Amino acid sequence: MHRATNLGIAVSSSIFVIILGIAAYWDPTIRVLHAFEALPYVAVALLSLRRNRFAYPLGFVSGGFWLWMAGFLTTFIRNGFERLAMLVRTGGVDRVDILIAAPAAIATGGLALLSLIGYTQQPAKSRRDVVLLIAALVIVPAFFIAIFAAFAPQYLGMFTPLVRRLRSIAG
Repeated sequence: MHRATNLGIAVSSSIFVIILGIAAYWDPTIRVLHAFEALPYVAVALLSLRRNRFAYPLGFVSGGFWLWMAGFLTTFIRNGFERLAMLVRTGGVDRVDILIAAPAAIATGGLALLSLIGYTQQPAKSRRDVVLLIAALVIVPAFFIAIFAAFAPQYLGMFTPLVRRLRSIAG
């Protein structure tokens, strides 16, 4: 079962990377952003296939963070599922570039869920696992904010609630 979970993590990550590539193909202005955005997902796929313990917190946080960004900071996921419903109802869709949010959400949701399941299947849990989770909780948001600042600063406004929260925690 553990092997199937790791394979599922790698497949979910790979599907999401493919979707990032498709989106970047359609919109040249986000190609560099999406190339960097794919890095954590590629890392999760490789780490999970090697059964590295960091794959689980990295996959959980990366999947969850993308879902949070696209589902709560923007309407991308909602709009994607609206386009999917339109496709089912009419057989056509007006914005395929938005439709891809639906499979992207399913892939990242699967990644987060399978990463959580993968961790629960680990035979020995340790305090080091908490450190790995905390590291992922810091690294993933910092990485995403950094690549948005470097390659797509026009989208940084969506991170304002997160930055405010981090400032209030820091004191």
